[in-house]
Amino acid sequence: MERPEVDVALQAVGNNGVTADSLESETLEFKLVAESAKTTYTLLADALVCFVNAGGGTVVLGVDDKATTRTAALRGVPASYNLDQIRKGIFDRTQPPITPFVTEKTVDGVRLVAVSVPQGVLPHCNRAGLATRRLGKECLPFPPDQQREVMIARGQVDWSAESSGARISDLSPVEMGRLRRLLDTSGRDHLVELSDSALMDALRLLVSDGTVTNAGVILLGEETILQKTVPGYGYSYQFRPTTGSEATRRLRGTRPLLAAIETVVEAVAIRQEVHPLNISGGVQLQLTDYPHDAVRELIVNAFIHRSYETTGTVDIEHSPERLIIISPGGLVAGVTPQNILTHPSTPRNRLLTETISILQLAERTGQGIDRAYREMLRVGKEPPAIEDTGTIVRATLTGGMGNDAFVRFINELPPKAGRDVNVLLTLTHLRTSSSIDAPRLGAVIQRPPAEAQEVLSAMSAEYHLIEPTRRTAGKPFPSYRLLSATVAAMSRAITYARRDADEIDQKIIDHINEYGYVTNRTIQRLFDIHIYAARDILNKLQKRQVLVKLSDARGGIGIRYGRGPQFPQ
Repeated sequence: MERPEVDVALQAVGNNGVTADSLESETLEFKLVAESAKTTYTLLADALVCFVNAGGGTVVLGVDDKATTRTAALRGVPASYNLDQIRKGIFDRTQPPITPFVTEKTVDGVRLVAVSVPQGVLPHCNRAGLATRRLGKECLPFPPDQQREVMIARGQVDWSAESSGARISDLSPVEMGRLRRLLDTSGRDHLVELSDSALMDALRLLVSDGTVTNAGVILLGEETILQKTVPGYGYSYQFRPTTGSEATRRLRGTRPLLAAIETVVEAVAIRQEVHPLNISGGVQLQLTDYPHDAVRELIVNAFIHRSYETTGTVDIEHSPERLIIISPGGLVAGVTPQNILTHPSTPRNRLLTETISILQLAERTGQGIDRAYREMLRVGKEPPAIEDTGTIVRATLTGGMGNDAFVRFINELPPKAGRDVNVLLTLTHLRTSSSIDAPRLGAVIQRPPAEAQEVLSAMSAEYHLIEPTRRTAGKPFPSYRLLSATVAAMSRAITYARRDADEIDQKIIDHINEYGYVTNRTIQRLFDIHIYAARDILNKLQKRQVLVKLSDARGGIGIRYGRGPQFPQ
């Protein structure tokens, strides 16, 4: 149970002035023995409550976290602190009781005790009823609303599967008909002929007492019943010819979810701009300013992943410049805009999401956001911008028709590459930047650098789209640039241009004429290149005596270079 980071941290404590406090993390804490055993057990219980409500963690007892020397830091734990007594002391001071893993460690002859807990199943609190949760190196209050969100994310609570109290007779015959049509078109025709009650039971939309789940009411309920179940439920749509103008079309409604999705998706579709594009093979594509699949996924997600325990409506704001989709409630606990592409699927309303998946209105596996990204990127546009304020989630799509040249290029790629979100994100980045490496790409595709390197390696060796630069090819994370053939194929999709030697020289000369000198850092910024590529340019200009060093320093990116004997007059 004890984490590897514990031994690594203990080896570093007190060496070269390193304090234990600086080594603490979201899963590691150091503490000293208090004046009494009771106080010590209380301190441990409070710390473990904080860990168990997050991702788990370890408290190492017997270490002064402020000391800067090893001898002063490793204070130890008296033999009177029996491991079983420590375990019982924590058990008695937590609710529900926590039974931690307690182990003894000897470091430099000093007895320490490591107390560890995994992530909890249920929220815990201390004897006083206070619940906290570890975020970074802090223990922050963990109020009931946050506890419920965490339990939802862990799949322990599903509001959509709870009873609404409504009966099958409260459901709309029109919406039941819509449900059957969707089941038929999604290949579930064996369900279509069932009676209403048998169909609801087969979809798990009834609870044991025969009442309809919240998901069932949201999908199929009469509007009056829906308003009783979810007060404030609704949606709105408005279209503006320009961002700052008055809306020329407004729509507001409270129809059940299936009808609501159909209504707002259609409202967007009839106001989309369409642009025909001919590609090779005599094929004509119909480009739209807002790709239909991306719009549909984001609208469906707004309805099924919103918080129905939070008052508010799903709102769509449409203009030629941008499409904004707003839904009540923040992202599910653990999901952020920075990991939304790669975080495991954690639906807030699990039963509702599964039912929508059966109807093939959206992807259950959490790949809906992938589809929205893919469809935007394939037409040469930026991916959706996701913002979480804690009370709402805002998804924004940029308007415009995208880039014809990029669309043609993507459609010529093998399907495996042309539909890979990671490949598309990489190519999109390289449209505006001459190079990229794994650490930078990792932030873009929301993956660790090692996984980002795998993407770059595949794009180089398998798809032959990019190549490592000569100066960085031997490094663990080389810089990559587009192959010349890729540059030619993408043509107008690229917003920068590879400069020839004369263009590079002239830009440096112009800079020196204006500022009097240039540095390696300046070259990197001027041409968006790596430190080593900038060094090569400076070395060549020195050999040609166009530039000379302006100081005696041997090297460094801050060294200044000025006019040499061959500098143009």
